[in-house]
Amino acid sequence: MTRVSYGRRMAPTATTPHAWALHSVTRPDNVVELRPSGPLDSSTARFLAARLDVLVRSGYDEIIIDFRGVGRLDAAGMAPVHHSARILEALGGRLTIVDLDDDLADRFADAA
Repeated sequence: MTRVSYGRRMAPTATTPHAWALHSVTRPDNVVELRPSGPLDSSTARFLAARLDVLVRSGYDEIIIDFRGVGRLDAAGMAPVHHSARILEALGGRLTIVDLDDDLADRFADAA
């Protein structure tokens, strides 16, 4: 007879993909800058969404996202950016995007 042992069930944990990172820099005047690096797509968008949610709830007046280090970007990656921008605007704040490739910026501006 084979004995089966059932250990404690562990809650699944969310880990970021190895090629992706998100750094933040707090600036004066209640402004924070996020610097994602690596792909920003359906596999990483939830991590950006979670961070943006925390920052919006923390009361920052402006969030700047620097796309310089983003190697790949798709609509799923931009979804949390658009969502947070709408919330910040409704609260009197703003979300600013910097160093986004012009072609991608045009494509996502049309979709917003």
